[in-house]
Amino acid sequence: MKRILVIGAKGMLGRDLVPVLQSSLSEAEVIGWDIEEIDIREEKDARSKIEGLKPEVVVNAAAYTDVDGCEKNRDEAFRVNAEGMKHVAAGSREVGAKVVYLSTDYVFDGKKGDPYLETDLPNPLSVYGQTKLKGEEYLRERVEDHLIIRTQWLYGRYGKNFVAAILRQAKEKPVLSIVDDQTGSPTYTVDLSRALAALL
Repeated sequence: MKRILVIGAKGMLGRDLVPVLQSSLSEAEVIGWDIEEIDIREEKDARSKIEGLKPEVVVNAAAYTDVDGCEKNRDEAFRVNAEGMKHVAAGSREVGAKVVYLSTDYVFDGKKGDPYLETDLPNPLSVYGQTKLKGEEYLRERVEDHLIIRTQWLYGRYGKNFVAAILRQAKEKPVLSIVDDQTGSPTYTVDLSRALAALL
């Protein structure tokens, strides 16, 4: 039976990803861990936990996603988004696991105008984007069998997100005030989870 480890199981995506994988991949054992079970910021902890579990697939959905918070807490953002991925990759390499990394469109500068392609060169402007790109680089250097999924505008039942904020404002205010200078692809966490299941 294939063993799949989802790191970041209590996050906005992870809370939908674990049950979707469990129902979609009934032949697999899907295990969801969060910071209580594995602290990816600590190399020894991350490596020993992954090496002890010996999963065939590791999905890293753990992240410091507060874009403004990353600007204020650069070191912590780097520890989670970049070094955390490095530690996950190192442990995964030791057991021969495939790694799926949930990254972000913030690795691009947003100036292209058209939708970005996988082949477009990254140029992150924010600390969040820089740390996620570094995580991608660490993964590429360490694990040959990997997938990097650059998500955008995630929303779901759990966690803070744009859709939830708009719904809350609509209930509280008679008139909504929304920025109109951004273009993106809102991505429902359940839809992304189903797509990930198909990739695995």
